[in-house]
Amino acid sequence: MAGITIAALSTVYPNGVRAVDSLDLEVADGELFALLGPSGCGKTTLLRTIAGLEGASEGVVSIGSRDVTRLQPGERRVAMVFQDYALFPHMTVAENIAYPLRVRGVAKSVQQETAVRTAEGLSLGALLDRRPGQLSGGQQQRAALARAVAASAEVLLLDEPLSNLDARLRLEARTFLKKLQRELELTTVFVTHDQAEALALADRIAVMDAGRIRQLGTPREVFQRPADTFVANFIGSTPMNLVPRDDVVLGVRPEYLAPAAEGLFTGSVSIVENLGVTSLVTLDCGEDQIGYIVPEDSEPSIGAVVTVGAPAARVLRYDKETGLLVR
Repeated sequence: MAGITIAALSTVYPNGVRAVDSLDLEVADGELFALLGPSGCGKTTLLRTIAGLEGASEGVVSIGSRDVTRLQPGERRVAMVFQDYALFPHMTVAENIAYPLRVRGVAKSVQQETAVRTAEGLSLGALLDRRPGQLSGGQQQRAALARAVAASAEVLLLDEPLSNLDARLRLEARTFLKKLQRELELTTVFVTHDQAEALALADRIAVMDAGRIRQLGTPREVFQRPADTFVANFIGSTPMNLVPRDDVVLGVRPEYLAPAAEGLFTGSVSIVENLGVTSLVTLDCGEDQIGYIVPEDSEPSIGAVVTVGAPAARVLRYDKETGLLVR
């Protein structure tokens, strides 16, 4: 196993676009690390640059104590699972899992033994003779992970690993992936645009925008104290309320607001959205729309006038000009 160190890394395309822009990052040995951001922010390019599938224009990529910046992908000791899993359709599950060993010239008996052992560890033992077209989406995902694990890589790179699964299977796969990573203690970097996925899985998150890191921290740090208004807008299943006041922008999450005799905002209820065990209530406060969360069966009626407040520690202030967190 090995950590990853990235120093002053830039990946510039021929058209001049800096997909990764002078980026510094350290991923600890054994860490489960998320690269999170909207489409086009540079997260996939960064992952592919770590893998060696994209060339670094500037800077250094190190894995463990090795500078791998100019090494070919096969020399970096990384395994990558792609969004579409990239399984060979003409090969069985066993052959797909053993393929990295076959390429390295490992003895056939060792290939077979490793494929069986890895498959059984991922509940694929009964599917070894099937081809990818005969597998469900979740089974294909596990087969792709098994192939990566069998490669005995130092680093596992995952490109949107759960995006092709339906909602229920995605939750199951999320739990499985976190458990597997803990058991293997394998340094893992995964790309996602799904903030709920990043918050649930990662030890730390890098929120990216325009090829740079806007914030680096634990899921709790990124959720509770976004470093700027971009992160505040991006993180959270319901957007943070951002309200201009004089020279600052007040930021408070809907989850932290509740009806209060004296509070921050007063407005009339315009929308109530059922979220299951909770509901999102939208208050019309003149030019501002304020959202807050209420338990099920506690929804106010449309048109009701409500005042909401939050504990002082939950109210953030951002500089109106720079968008950066002030307090």
